[in-house]
Amino acid sequence: MNFKQIQTFTLSTVLALNSCSQNNATVEIIPEEGQAETATSNISEPHEYGGWYCPDNLNGFPPVDVTDWNSVPVVNGRLPTAEETRNGTSLILVDLDKYPAAKSLDMELPRLARFYNVHTKKDELVIIIQAIHVSNDSIVGFRYLNGGNGSAHLSDVRFLSSDEIDRISPSRFVSIDIPISSTQAEIWKVLTQPDYGFILQTIFDKENVLGEGWTASSKVNYVYTKRGEVAAQYAENLFGNQYIQIDCKSEFGDYVEKFLLLENPETQITELKIACGPYHEDYNQQKAILEEWAQKVKALSESRKL
Repeated sequence: MNFKQIQTFTLSTVLALNSCSQNNATVEIIPEEGQAETATSNISEPHEYGGWYCPDNLNGFPPVDVTDWNSVPVVNGRLPTAEETRNGTSLILVDLDKYPAAKSLDMELPRLARFYNVHTKKDELVIIIQAIHVSNDSIVGFRYLNGGNGSAHLSDVRFLSSDEIDRISPSRFVSIDIPISSTQAEIWKVLTQPDYGFILQTIFDKENVLGEGWTASSKVNYVYTKRGEVAAQYAENLFGNQYIQIDCKSEFGDYVEKFLLLENPETQITELKIACGPYHEDYNQQKAILEEWAQKVKALSESRKL
């Protein structure tokens, strides 16, 4: 779900959000009866048609390599159907009985844009997959290249020119899904407790560049040595699913690490979803390291269950 608490509104609308971790985040614009309850937000106030932030929705919106941004599915020339807002094609569903004048904006999608993310403190690349005009407001829905989705006022994003897009260096994200026969509580201990950090360190830091004490400043027992300065960190239970996100800035550009645990109580299997990058010339090397690291996390977690 959202990082922040969602603030609901008294302006004849209410946001109906699915869990971001397990489904696509769909906003349905429907009428509200009476006064909405209000939850506090210490980050920013969303607008009445969205303004949400779902970086953990790696199921519905996995990472996209920058060279593939214009191949993501979209709806052009009309408003999406309910199914299209659930399958990763679009985001915002408008009740046309209540808002008959709502329409899609006259622009060809997808489009690449910049959006300042107050949560990560970075000017991020996003792929605009929906643009609508409803109730005298223009709203865009987008997916982050590093996975997940969000929405904003049209005025909050800056579309990139063809020249700017051509100058973007090719880069790729490592995306890994690994089933683990253990609870997310046990896996969380392996991911975060310092004792396991020393065991896992030899996989990604074979030359001991980090030295001792690195776990004190990291939310997870994994570090990319080129990740640079940490801009923002998050490691909490997010609406029932454990989630870690670390955003960084360096001379190599912006970098993010995402780790999501999705537990199925019936099968007693927890899926560990990893999205890290972007990487450039060292993509294959980092992919191999992350795969080895993930398998070690799996082995340690499953041994805890015995």
